[in-house]
Amino acid sequence: MGMVRISCGKGNVPGGAWVSSLYAAVQEGDGWAFKVDRMRRAGGNAIHIGTSRRSMDSITSDCRRWAEEIGKTYQPDLVVFIAKSGFLFAKPIAEYFGCEMADILVGRPAGRVKDRLKTVIRLMPEKAVMKILKMPLMYKFNEKKGKRDVELSVRYKEERRRPHGKILIVDDSVDTGLTLQCVHKIVREDFPDAAVRTAGYAVIDYSRKRISVDYYRYRNMVVLTATSRKSSQYGAFLRQYEAWKAQEGRGQHREDKDAGSGIG
Repeated sequence: MGMVRISCGKGNVPGGAWVSSLYAAVQEGDGWAFKVDRMRRAGGNAIHIGTSRRSMDSITSDCRRWAEEIGKTYQPDLVVFIAKSGFLFAKPIAEYFGCEMADILVGRPAGRVKDRLKTVIRLMPEKAVMKILKMPLMYKFNEKKGKRDVELSVRYKEERRRPHGKILIVDDSVDTGLTLQCVHKIVREDFPDAAVRTAGYAVIDYSRKRISVDYYRYRNMVVLTATSRKSSQYGAFLRQYEAWKAQEGRGQHREDKDAGSGIG
């Protein structure tokens, strides 16, 4: 199984006109603050979402404590994480349980709206980005197209040939629930006899209509970590991930894949 496109649901939001409008404002060098405020008002009544920042070291320590809590009721023999960003959280969990770790790469199909949104995120100040990631309109936009591009890694394919009784799927954030829903479906089909559970470090309640996450650390919180390109530790995170990938002979840098945009 190479790159496949899986449909995970449908949204009810019109096209990416607001992204194009915001993109134009950023390109002009002014007006983006006004556009952000309009986006915020367009969301109407919504879940209150907070923001937080965590360093790589603090994430590692916290995930070890998290693993200890998970271990009171569940001890996985395989951890599957959603690449790339899930690596930061899955690694200390897998180390705690002394089990193997494999990845599944998931991304939204390429397109003009997606490209423009990525440009907007890169050009905007971090404070503005955090505001956008808290907006209900952002989550509605990401629900518009439920399709995901999915690629199974060499490690994952190898683990499919081995017996596993308990598999924990780990992701950094679960907001719309579409990505985790897709991966959960794949793992359940590949390991029909295993007890599969899910863990999202930060879970937004918008995801609850699609999937119930078994374990989470933060609820209704956008957590900025080293997996974000806005983080000063992004390079260090990427080097760790690629060093791990290189062990299976696939350590190339994939610029076309999202490494933790904050929306999943």
